[in-house]
Amino acid sequence: MIRVLLCCDFDTVRKRLQEKLEENGLCIVEEGEDAALFIPKLTRTGWEREVIERSRVCGTAVIVRKESVPLAEERLTGSGAAVLPSDVALPVLLGVLRAEAKAGERLFAVSGEIDRLREKLRTEKLISRAKLVLMVRGMNEEEAHRFLEKQAMDRRISRAAVAEEVLRGK
Repeated sequence: MIRVLLCCDFDTVRKRLQEKLEENGLCIVEEGEDAALFIPKLTRTGWEREVIERSRVCGTAVIVRKESVPLAEERLTGSGAAVLPSDVALPVLLGVLRAEAKAGERLFAVSGEIDRLREKLRTEKLISRAKLVLMVRGMNEEEAHRFLEKQAMDRRISRAAVAEEVLRGK
């Protein structure tokens, strides 16, 4: 089931859209819950930033008046958000929402992988700096590497924790 965070400027429109989405198997969630798809509230100042931020982690669709589509597309260039006119046919809307949700799922998976790689890079930089400190103290690179590995194994802590201690001068 596709989870949708639906924000709308008009309660009557929101209720009608929510009913249509739920009738077609989409689940509407509240602010703060994980969602695969985000439909923003456009009268809020800074809505463009909110859409761009959210589009990094979930699919995003913006529904605007027909005459506002070009402006919304211009403001959201590069965000990956789908911009739809308010008079879009329901089957088209549902197709776009499902595609955006799938894109959001892929983005969520990729963002997790990016976070993991960033942490790995941070750890490797930390270890490299610790090796450099040990080399300045008289070890060669191989000895510094072995020292960090042995300390980590003997003390049952991560190499990063040992590297942090070395950098703090312990």
